[in-house]
Amino acid sequence: MRLVRHLVEKEGPTIGVVVDGAVHETGYTDMRSFIEDGETALDSARTAGSAPAGIAAGRVLAPLPDPGKMLFLGRTFRAFRGDLDDDALPFVYSRVASSIVGPDEAIRMPGPNETVLYEGELLIVIGRAGRGIEAADAMGHVFGYTQVNDMTWTDWIHGGADDLPQITMCKNADTFCPMGPVIVTADEFDPHEAICRVSVNGEVRTQTSTDEMVWRIPRIIEWLSKDMTLWPGDVIATGTSDAQPVVAGDEVVVEFEGLGPLRNPVVAGWAHP
Repeated sequence: MRLVRHLVEKEGPTIGVVVDGAVHETGYTDMRSFIEDGETALDSARTAGSAPAGIAAGRVLAPLPDPGKMLFLGRTFRAFRGDLDDDALPFVYSRVASSIVGPDEAIRMPGPNETVLYEGELLIVIGRAGRGIEAADAMGHVFGYTQVNDMTWTDWIHGGADDLPQITMCKNADTFCPMGPVIVTADEFDPHEAICRVSVNGEVRTQTSTDEMVWRIPRIIEWLSKDMTLWPGDVIATGTSDAQPVVAGDEVVVEFEGLGPLRNPVVAGWAHP
């Protein structure tokens, strides 16, 4: 099932299920509440989706603007692991929700001489709580999937005292986490061989597949949940195999097959607060 958070005229954001291009309202206004309600919410969405007529989508918003934990991984793909053996841990960092924007919203460059990279990534949405989750059981804790553009402001990577990396600063500028356009439930999306393309101004610059991941999703969930409870509404980004620079005036599109295009213009943020 394809779930969208959209803005209907004269109403606030609502959660709908997309069927044959039309949106059927579920009665929910908050995606995190929908996820937490589990099968009750999914049943309401199935009932709504079986109605004979839906509506055209309003302005599509980031599907989950207020996740719980935002855990983002690096060095999960073989292309970014160098000489690391397959057992070497990836690295993990946290994002903040204030960096999230939705489809068609602008990514604001922080300055005219800064270097900012795109990173198209699959985002796991947790649907069932757990701690110490075994890899064999991990997929049962997944609610669904969306995608993000995990933007990186590289000037901060070694911008701290003693050249220490400032990961929080380089990842969490406003607008640096475009998300969407939908969440597809786990029963309708195969994350293990998902093709991702990232285009800039209509040119495909990156094409990769999640089958190139050394650290696969069950292993990631097992590792992260070893000492940390994962809750419904937490999200995990699975990392990337490529990152390339963008500049003001570009348009970036991240698209995992089956999730639809996540399209965002890049603008001169220093000129437009």
